[in-house]
Amino acid sequence: MDDLREIRTLLAKPDPSPEVVARRRQEVRAGMRRSAPMRRARWLLVPVAAAAAAAAFVIVPAGSGEPAPASKNGREVLLVAAVSAERTPEGSGTYWHITVTHEKYPVEEYWYRRDGSFWLKGKGLKGQGKLFKFPGEPQPFAVGPLRMTFDELRRLPDDENALYDRLRSAVTESDLRTSGGPATTTEQDGFAVEALVSLISEAPVSPQVRAAAYRALASRPGVVDLGDTDGGRRLRLPLAHPGADTVVVDPDTARVRNTRLWFPLTGGAAYVEDGGVTIDAEWTDHLPAE
Repeated sequence: MDDLREIRTLLAKPDPSPEVVARRRQEVRAGMRRSAPMRRARWLLVPVAAAAAAAAFVIVPAGSGEPAPASKNGREVLLVAAVSAERTPEGSGTYWHITVTHEKYPVEEYWYRRDGSFWLKGKGLKGQGKLFKFPGEPQPFAVGPLRMTFDELRRLPDDENALYDRLRSAVTESDLRTSGGPATTTEQDGFAVEALVSLISEAPVSPQVRAAAYRALASRPGVVDLGDTDGGRRLRLPLAHPGADTVVVDPDTARVRNTRLWFPLTGGAAYVEDGGVTIDAEWTDHLPAE
C-alpha cells in the first residue's frame, strides 16, 4: 500500500482519539521537513479581466521572505486537510457569507442566498463600502471558471474520482478559452483543478464534498510542497493560470489561508502574482445594515 493510501486509511477511520490524530499529523509534518530548502520566487502583478463592473480586484505588492523548508509531500498535506474538512461541522443559515481579506486592502464581503441572489460590500465595490444587492437575475455560484446553482453544488459527488470527473466534464462542455485560443487538454485539466480550489476555499458545499475536493487535489500530478509559511503549508498546484499556482493550506483547519487566484460572484477572476488573499466562508442568518 503506498504512502498516500496509508495516510488516508489511518486518518479516515471514524472518530479516532485526538491524541491519535495529533500524533499522525506530527509524523506527516516530520516527513515534510526532511528535504532541503527551496528558493521562494518573486513575482510582479498581472492584471485580471473581469466580467462585471461591480467586481473589484485585490492588488498585492511584491514581497520577500526567508526560504521555507520544502518537500515533495504536498499530497500528504492535502490528505490531512481532507480529514479535517470532513470533521468540521457545516453550520446552517440563510446566507453563505464570504469574506476576502488582505492586510493592506479593504475587506470585500459577499452574501449568497440559495436562490442565487447575492449582496456585496467593500470599499472598492459599487457603493463605496455600503451593502448593495447585485442587480438583475439571480446568479449561479462561481466555481473556478464554472458556474453552478446551489442545487447543483449540493448534488456534487463526495467521491474524489467522481467529483474530479464531473468537474473535468463540465470544463470540456463549457468550451473554455484562453488568450491563445481554445483551451488545450493541459489547460482544461488546470481549469478543473481551479474548480477544486474554489470548492475547498469558498463554495457552499458539504464537509464531505469539501473533503473529496481535497483528496481529488491530492491525486493530481504536479502538486508540490513549498514548505512552511505563515498560516500553514505553501503548495504549488497545476492550475490553468501560470504564476497564480500557489496556495497556503492549514491542514489542521482545512482552511485556505492564502490564494493568488479566486473567482468573485460578480464574474471574472481575481489574480495576483505575489502575495494573495484569505477567504473565509460560513453560513449566517443576517445581512448587515445597509
